Amino acid sequence: MDAGSNVTDRNLSREYVVCLYIRLSIEDDDISASPYKTESGSITTQRALLYDYLKSRREFDGCKVIERCDDGFSGTHFDNRPQFTDMIGLAKKGKINCIIVKDFSRFGRDYVELGSYLEQLFPFMGIRFISINDNYDSAELADGTTGGLDVAFRNLIYDYYSREMSKKQRIAWERMAQQGQYNSNCALYGYRKSDSDKHKLEIEPEEAAVVREIFDMKNAGIGTTLIARTLNDRGIPSPSELYRSKGNGRLWRNKGNRCYWTACKVEAILRDEKYTGTMVQLKTRLDSVGGRQVKRPKEEWVRVEDTHEAIITYPQYIRAVSSLKQQKAGESKKQKNIYYCGCCGRALFNAHYGTVFCRQKSFKTDSACKDIEINKHEADMAVLAAVKKEAEIYLERDKISLQAAKRNVPLFISGRINAIVKSMEAAQKGWMALYDRYADGNLERELFLNEKKKYDADMERMEEELAALRQAQEEEEDLQHGSRRKADQAMAFLEESELTEDMKEKLIEKVIVYPESRIEVVWKFGEHLTN
Repeated sequence: MDAGSNVTDRNLSREYVVCLYIRLSIEDDDISASPYKTESGSITTQRALLYDYLKSRREFDGCKVIERCDDGFSGTHFDNRPQFTDMIGLAKKGKINCIIVKDFSRFGRDYVELGSYLEQLFPFMGIRFISINDNYDSAELADGTTGGLDVAFRNLIYDYYSREMSKKQRIAWERMAQQGQYNSNCALYGYRKSDSDKHKLEIEPEEAAVVREIFDMKNAGIGTTLIARTLNDRGIPSPSELYRSKGNGRLWRNKGNRCYWTACKVEAILRDEKYTGTMVQLKTRLDSVGGRQVKRPKEEWVRVEDTHEAIITYPQYIRAVSSLKQQKAGESKKQKNIYYCGCCGRALFNAHYGTVFCRQKSFKTDSACKDIEINKHEADMAVLAAVKKEAEIYLERDKISLQAAKRNVPLFISGRINAIVKSMEAAQKGWMALYDRYADGNLERELFLNEKKKYDADMERMEEELAALRQAQEEEEDLQHGSRRKADQAMAFLEESELTEDMKEKLIEKVIVYPESRIEVVWKFGEHLTN
């Protein structure tokens, strides 16, 4: 009897507990198209292929078959796939002895780690590993071998393919973000994806009402925990629960467990600027191809305004975020100290009886700092009044500057653009008439070429001026958008009844306290907000 028949006989005599592993990482658009579909089309295809293979092999007749499926997980990482981790746990406990996949890339795209499983872990545990499309079966290899150069080369190709796809996907996401297109499997809570364009958001009235209520409660001073409890007590479905009820099969981790509102989920909604109609994307990036997600600096975020209908106003958003910072500071009891001694320059000490004072007087009898003490609440109210005064000054100056800009620059630019466009149209008509004369033989070639040279020079000059004017127009529009945001921020500050951590962070460098409770506010923005 030859070696091949020995292998076959050994396989037939063994009782198998088979685990079929299925994975898909690319977003499957056909899930959202039907509320009755709970998995990706490719998942169904993979499953059918694996079961057909089992039926075609006699050694698997009557064997126990279990299935593990990671739908929506990348293959470049092994430890972040829950179903994969569970499968390996079963293998280590001896509860399965055969793993079957469609191809190596379904198991994983990291060829180094895949090689460790094939060459070390599975042989040690006695696991038979089969990759159907790669024609790989560890039971059919000679003892002590794992597929050699052929398997290693295939794994290398899969890894290269994964890295190239990752680069292309990143470029596509960046382009979509710059165009303000929404790019996520699920619509943002409070919205639905447009039927005509899946990358555009439309308001979902019932959910939007909940979002407005969350912002209203927070701006009324209610904490995130109490907001979450209120929503749960009223039986309002959380976003995760709502997505699952709509047939989103990818939220499998919550299967069998009801998802409730939490303080973290409420805070996530309150901090999401997309509810103001501005699309904010690319907040994170991969530290390397196949690496981990890391946060980007705020200046690298891609923000595109007015991409969809707003649920709340920008001032409402600013107030809610400011209230969150105030809540966090209160919970940690680490409020930013802005008060400094006008004599020695040291930070003032916050006494438990409601005053701030310079501790230098405690260490030196004749210290010049002995009179540096002020009631903290009164000081906060005085600083708040100064903040509101600066906000009023900014709003007045902004109003005047916007009126002047509307009267002068935009009208001039717009008028000049229209004039140049008309001049270019007239020049083109004159050129066509000149060409017709030349074509009919009514104009000498030399004269025609001279006129063409003048025409080309005039058109080039007008095109350059037109491009410069349009750029200036775009810059003016961006400036007006930025001015509007600052005005909204200033309006939000005017509505506050106490000095907030957001004000301290954005506006105040420090407050210098002098004798007789005299204070001086040092602003981060210079003399006035407009600077």
